[in-house]
Amino acid sequence: MKKISIACLILLCSIYSTGLAQAQFGGGGCRPVTYSGITPDRFECMKQGLQDYGISLPSGESGEISGNGITANFEWDGRSKLTITVTEKPFFAGCGTITDRIRQFAQDCE
Repeated sequence: MKKISIACLILLCSIYSTGLAQAQFGGGGCRPVTYSGITPDRFECMKQGLQDYGISLPSGESGEISGNGITANFEWDGRSKLTITVTEKPFFAGCGTITDRIRQFAQDCE
């Protein structure tokens, strides 16, 4: 009886953990993040950097990009605000990590 109780407890914990992981990481994306201070030169630098990594971008100031298992929409206001919304990502990639990498990428183009 004790073995059955332990097995049930393990099963419940793994179901809960899987559900929690899917709620946080899987089957979707992240909240939109807006970066300010993205001048036209910085925006072009960022686009060129992505292209250097083999990620193709649509022409213009908005669109969808994808690479390395991540898909995102971007919209730049043409002056200083860039909004990026990750719409798909691997379950193991946290939104905070992705946001930090984008922020670092923008800083590299200062």
